[in-house]
Amino acid sequence: MPTPRKAIEQHSLNGTKPHYTEPGSDETPGRPKYPRGISGEAKGAFKRLVKLLESRRTCTAGDAEILRLYAITFDRHTRALVHLAAEGEICAYTRLDSNGQPHEQFKANLWLDVATNAEKFMRSCLADLGLNPLSRGKVKPTKQPAKPDEQLTTREETVLPEPDVDLNSIDLSKVM
Repeated sequence: MPTPRKAIEQHSLNGTKPHYTEPGSDETPGRPKYPRGISGEAKGAFKRLVKLLESRRTCTAGDAEILRLYAITFDRHTRALVHLAAEGEICAYTRLDSNGQPHEQFKANLWLDVATNAEKFMRSCLADLGLNPLSRGKVKPTKQPAKPDEQLTTREETVLPEPDVDLNSIDLSKVM
C-alpha cells in the first residue's frame, strides 16, 4: 500500500515540494507564423491545430515547425486516400517471370503504405503537441495573457469633485 499524499500545507510546514503539482509555466504564448509554399488543405489543417492549441493555452511560436510538418503530412494523407478510394486497397500488378511471360499478381496498393505512414507520423505529432489523452497532462499551459492596465483618463474626461460649501457661511448682503 503506498504512502498517502501530504497536503500542500504539510509540505509548506516541512519545507518540501509536492511532486504532484505542476509549477507555473515560464513559456510565453504566441502564434506560429504560417509556412510558405503549402497547399490550401495543409493551411487549413495548420489553422485548425493552431486554433485548438490556443484554446488550450498551449500554443507557442516554437510550435511552427512541427505544425508545418503535420500540415504537409495531412495533405499527403488526403491525396493517398483519394488514390485508395479510386484504386482500392488491393491492386492487380503485372510482372514478368524468368521466361518473359506476364503474370497478374495481387498486392497491397502502394498508396496504402503512404497513407499508413502518414497516419503514424500525424499521430506522433499530435502526441508531441499534447493533443491525445495520454500526453494532455504532460503539456504545460502558457502564461496567462497580461491584463491591460486601466487607461488614464484625459483632462476632458476627468471630473473634479465639487468643493464642499457651507451654505450658512455665505454673506447674503454681498450676494444681493
